[in-house]
Amino acid sequence: MTGVARALSVARDLVLAALVLPFLLPLWLLPWHLAVALARFYGFLGFLAWGKARRAGMLNLRRAYGAEMTRARAASAVAAVFCSLAQSMAEGVQFARRHGAGDDWRGLVEVEDPDLAARLLADPRPKVFATGHLGSWEVAIAVLERSTGRPGAAIVRRVDNPFLQALVLRLRVKDPRQWIEKAGAVDEALARLRAGEDVAILVDENGGRRGPFVPFFGRPASTRKTAALLAARTGAALVVGAVVRRAGPRPFLFRVAEVQVAASRTATPADVLDASRRLNAVWETWVREDPLQWRWIHWRWRTRPDGSEETYRRRDVRAAFATPRGAAGTREEATP
Repeated sequence: MTGVARALSVARDLVLAALVLPFLLPLWLLPWHLAVALARFYGFLGFLAWGKARRAGMLNLRRAYGAEMTRARAASAVAAVFCSLAQSMAEGVQFARRHGAGDDWRGLVEVEDPDLAARLLADPRPKVFATGHLGSWEVAIAVLERSTGRPGAAIVRRVDNPFLQALVLRLRVKDPRQWIEKAGAVDEALARLRAGEDVAILVDENGGRRGPFVPFFGRPASTRKTAALLAARTGAALVVGAVVRRAGPRPFLFRVAEVQVAASRTATPADVLDASRRLNAVWETWVREDPLQWRWIHWRWRTRPDGSEETYRRRDVRAAFATPRGAAGTREEATP
């Protein structure tokens, strides 16, 4: 890149960061409930503006729930999903601002199974925390880190804009070491686990053509097996965790489950694949219980076993919702 091109790129990134900053700062500065309300408004604007994600969400819901998921119900659900995703961003920012140290955050969080959580978190082994875009995942990662009292880091994709990257780091983490860049993350994650640190990883994204296919909502979904592989290679405990929203004095419910995986000396590729399958089964159960808190707008099933890719065009939406009730390829289930 020439000097002029580099200068133009920096100027572009700086302008974009300056445009984003007025939207992010209120989420930090406002009281919690106002920040959440503003974020949900942002989410609704995103629902109106981001057509491809809106269509992806409607198609995913239709394919997961079958003919009972009408077009009107799908559109309403996707609007709620956009709002939930934006709310999670505000909750993460507010949690980082207000609960940087100490145990005062515990007043916000109810533990679903205290005995199980205590046993898992007291396990001296380092942990691979498998989580995803359900409920308030930013709060989930923070709760997991604070619950163990041990150093840890999350594998997260770097923001391409360096100014926004610096801002996101400032809002999300106390120490840059809590962030492992997604590109080339396996080696770094292995080193951290072998040093006794915990690693958190998002497990509900499309794994691409190289990912193994496991069932998710009754459909084969390309899946990253990184979480199970890290646990197998290091002997770390594989713990699935999520924080979902609930009405009441404690707005967050902390859920955990353990997935057994053979240690490195005995683990086979089949063992890793089986652990990935069981992990996704736990995640599906949780998503089914709180479907409007999950990121349906992601192209979770885009990569198909035959090498093709799903598309999310307007005509795809028309065709999907024109399918007669009970036709082949639909599944009759309760709607979210």
